[in-house]
Amino acid sequence: MEDGDSMVDEYLDAAGVIRTFRLTVYAGWQFLEAVERRDGTWTGLRFVLPVAPGEAPPWGEMRARIRAWLARRDVARHPRSGQLELLARSLRGQIESVADDDGPTVLVDDLEIGWSELGGLLASYEGWHIRIEIRDPCEAFD
Repeated sequence: MEDGDSMVDEYLDAAGVIRTFRLTVYAGWQFLEAVERRDGTWTGLRFVLPVAPGEAPPWGEMRARIRAWLARRDVARHPRSGQLELLARSLRGQIESVADDDGPTVLVDDLEIGWSELGGLLASYEGWHIRIEIRDPCEAFD
């Protein structure tokens, strides 16, 4: 634990990769935020839980929810073709900022997927219906 308002934890994901998160209480102890360390900066996956007035931050609940999120993989790279494939009929991720002219990227599992690669991932489902749901970081676990 770094101090009373934050701590750094490590979690093992479904692929056996260690993922590091900084858990921080902010906004006058109203929210508990977890942010993943990626490429040396705190810019990875982000989750938020509210802190009930007058109560301790839900450190244990946040840890349990991070573990549950990381225990499931949504995509895998095919060993022969190198193409990404969906492992189920849903895809969970986080929209990232636009890094270049190719558009935004999406963090899925431990991968940063570009817009064109995401399109390639969905191409095998041509003719199927799709539902895109944008969620606040407080709703990521629902």
